Amino acid sequence: MIALFVAAAVAQAQSPSPAPVASGAGAQEIFEQKCKFCHGEDGKGKTKKGKLYKVPDFTSKKFQKNESDEEIEDAITNGVPKSKMKPFKDKLTPDQIDALAKYVRAFGANTGGARSPRDGRSP
Repeated sequence: MIALFVAAAVAQAQSPSPAPVASGAGAQEIFEQKCKFCHGEDGKGKTKKGKLYKVPDFTSKKFQKNESDEEIEDAITNGVPKSKMKPFKDKLTPDQIDALAKYVRAFGANTGGARSPRDGRSP
């Protein structure tokens, strides 16, 4: 029984969870630390992992039109079911999630058609 406990403790120690992002980190810094590996620096999702996981292209008119700000925030906060997108609610503050959602929305600044943008444009 003790051997099982020790084996579980060792396994847990070998795979630490990612550290939370510093609360003063800006949206671009957070994106670069946590998101660009799948979504790419340009938000197009054309990275090796992005193609493998079929992540959305944040610059596309389709994404910008079909995803509300609340849906983007929910995906960041709670992850996306049946995908590799993990939740960040335990790693980012609500303000950081809000800023990151705005950063994701900004990838489509020139595409138009956002459902509920915070900058006052209408769909």
